[in-house]
Amino acid sequence: MTVHPKQPGANFGRLPARLALGLFLAIVLDTALQTIWKRAALALPADALSDPLSAALTVLHQPIFLAVGLLIAFQMINWLKVLDDADVSFALPITALSYVSVAAVSAIWLGEAMTLGKACGVAMILGGVYLVSRTDYRTGGGS
Repeated sequence: MTVHPKQPGANFGRLPARLALGLFLAIVLDTALQTIWKRAALALPADALSDPLSAALTVLHQPIFLAVGLLIAFQMINWLKVLDDADVSFALPITALSYVSVAAVSAIWLGEAMTLGKACGVAMILGGVYLVSRTDYRTGGGS
């Protein structure tokens, strides 16, 4: 039996469907989480965070914060599955696409400004994600 050393780029190419879906879901969940969390924060009364106890009680009485908690739980479960299929050094930079989607959704849904500086930052993120996406998703360095 001949053992061939791992060739660079051996894993490069088409991602397994489970990994692609997990990465997509990570981006969608993070976008939903960040924008809903912001919407929830905007819905709080001005004095809601005056002391920790009143803040906790206020949050517990706001159903939108339950949605935030559920999104965090789903995000964690999905992330564990992603990390089972790919190196963190591949997966985490790919999920930086959520910075792009959060910026877009925040501009559309929350009315936040998309400045030239933000647009340039988004372009840099897209470039970085492109470069990382050209690498192996699993290098065998972990278990």
